[in-house]
Amino acid sequence: MAIKIENVFYTYAPQSVFEYKALKGIDLKINNNSFTAIIGQTGSGKSTLIQHLNAILLPEAGTLEINDFKITNKDKKTSYKNLRKEVGLVFQFSEYQLFEETILKDVMFGPLNFDVDEKRAQELAIKYLKLVNIDESLFDKSPFDLSGGQKRRVAIAGILAIQPDIIVLDEPTAGLDPQGAQEMMEVFLELKEQHHKTLILVSHDMDFVYEYAQNIVLLNEGRIVLNEDKVNFFNNKDISKYGIEKPQLLNLYEGLFNKQAKMYLSYDKMINLIVEEFSDVK
Repeated sequence: MAIKIENVFYTYAPQSVFEYKALKGIDLKINNNSFTAIIGQTGSGKSTLIQHLNAILLPEAGTLEINDFKITNKDKKTSYKNLRKEVGLVFQFSEYQLFEETILKDVMFGPLNFDVDEKRAQELAIKYLKLVNIDESLFDKSPFDLSGGQKRRVAIAGILAIQPDIIVLDEPTAGLDPQGAQEMMEVFLELKEQHHKTLILVSHDMDFVYEYAQNIVLLNEGRIVLNEDKVNFFNNKDISKYGIEKPQLLNLYEGLFNKQAKMYLSYDKMINLIVEEFSDVK
């Protein structure tokens, strides 16, 4: 079990006029080498939850077990450096994390910070820059001279170079063009399939959620309201009341089924067949 969360609560600005209860008793288990999507409307608690996974935020109550680490509200003086090597968090606007004078140095920073020697740090930086399709001719350029999409790729390479076991992706394709977004998602899928990483994706893009995730967790007002495998999730007619739209592919194929076909093929079987036929993640 990669992640086990039990009865986690979190409140922003407690006992003030700005008090906001963001998480209200979260229970969740995520297996090793799985691809889980966490979805929900803005303000549902997604970003708050994932910031607990490497102890950026500590729970008000409850516990989190991440590999061999246990996180509680009593651990404020504990160093979580080793945990943050195991859990890489790619922020929604990760390009704002760039700061070094060259792209190569920026990606080397993470490994060096975890006591990797300079030669190995450079090897890792080159490996992951190439993995996210940053050309070697750009390595000595300033990251601030890049396009928005290239900055995003460099920032992601910086997280991957740390070689975390668990990779948390907060809207990783935001701002990328469709082709670039697809290429980036394929990189993440390769990390899971070939390097046995555990991936957690926060996204509003149901097409990517449908195509890549195995399991889907739906948050609403700080609580988990659905936690299903992909087939059962999109088979659940209640998702619309939480503002979740079906992927375009499912809508397309539902429209293609005429009334006569629906007489012989139930709605449930239709969804199952579509997911099994067109999903890349089994």
